[in-house]
Amino acid sequence: MVPAWCDDARRCHGLRNLARMLIVLRGNSGSGKSTIARMLQARLTSPTAILQQDHFRRIVYREPEQRGMAHAELLETAARHCLARDQHVIMEGIFNARRYSDMLERVAAYAHHATFFAFDLSYEETVRRHAMRPQAAEFTADQMRAWYHGWQPLSFTDEHRIDVSLSPEQIVDRVLESIESHGDGVRDG
Repeated sequence: MVPAWCDDARRCHGLRNLARMLIVLRGNSGSGKSTIARMLQARLTSPTAILQQDHFRRIVYREPEQRGMAHAELLETAARHCLARDQHVIMEGIFNARRYSDMLERVAAYAHHATFFAFDLSYEETVRRHAMRPQAAEFTADQMRAWYHGWQPLSFTDEHRIDVSLSPEQIVDRVLESIESHGDGVRDG
């Protein structure tokens, strides 16, 4: 039997009975967070919200990088709103550990299950990936260097490290396997 929130038991690893699941994807600009978030959303057919830090910071609040945290407050409120309605939430962004750790910890406490993944890529790799994106002209490699912070683990959780060796499909599979191994998902069949 395929769970209602999964489009295909084989592709979703037969997970079922997950409520209020939070997946956090952190990493430097150009890492691939948005791509992975969209792929996960497509595989989790139960209502799944993608909340992008850049959208809240750059579009909603028009806050320059490193100034203000109003966007983070709204992002936290939006995540809690979705979780309260038993939607899965995928939060993705740079989420610098110094600035966002407290907010991410509060949202994680609100979720039934929270899992954190962080991209650990070199600056050169993020620039290479950025050059292949549709929004490559929106900012330069020099701007990316100013935002780059390298590996920066959160102190309140064990994050799963994503390195350059994994394809997008492998990353998505790894996220789904992590959810299943946590014990909140039950394999069908």
